[in-house]
Amino acid sequence: MSARERILDAAEAVCMRVGAAGLTLDEVAREAGVSKGGLLYHFRSKEALAVAMIERFTERFDRAVEELAAQDPEPVGRITRSYIRATVGEAPSTGQAFDLACGSLTAVLANFPDRLAVVRAQSARWQDAIERDGLDPVHATTLRLAIDGLWLGENFNLFRMDPGRREAIVRHLLEQTRHAERPRRAAAS
Repeated sequence: MSARERILDAAEAVCMRVGAAGLTLDEVAREAGVSKGGLLYHFRSKEALAVAMIERFTERFDRAVEELAAQDPEPVGRITRSYIRATVGEAPSTGQAFDLACGSLTAVLANFPDRLAVVRAQSARWQDAIERDGLDPVHATTLRLAIDGLWLGENFNLFRMDPGRREAIVRHLLEQTRHAERPRRAAAS
C-alpha cells in the first residue's frame, strides 16, 4: 500500500473516531505512521486531504457499481440493482473499507460543504444511468431514493436499523428491480 493510501486510510479512521472537525494533520500523520512532512508531501492542507477523501470515496463507489453490474446477467434493472447493492457495501472490492469511508465522507462533507460538486456530479451520472436502466424511470428513481435514504439515515446517525430488517428492506428493493419494466410504446397504427 502506498503512503498516500495509508494516509487516506488513516484520515478515514481519525474521522470515524473524532469527526472531521477533530481531523488534524498531526493526528492523521500519527495514525498513518508518517511524519507531518511526509503527509504534507502528499496533501498540502487539511482541505486537500478532505478533497482526496471525497474523490477516493466516489471512485470506490463507481467501481463497486460497475463491478456488481458486470456480475449481473439480467440486463433490465442491472444498474439499479448494482447501485442498491453498492450502497450497502456488497461489492467485494469495497467491503468494510467502504463502510468506514461512508462514515468519514459524511463527516468531511459536513465540514467542507463547498466540496459537494464531485458528489453531485456522481449522483447525476448514476441518476441518468438508472433512468436508462430498462425500468420505469419513476419506479427506478423511487428505489434509488429509498436506498439513498437508508444510507443517509445510517451515516448521519439518524437511526440504526435492526440488521434483519435492514436485510429484508434491501432484498425487497432488489426484488422491485425485477418489476415495472419501462412501458413499451404501442406501434403506430
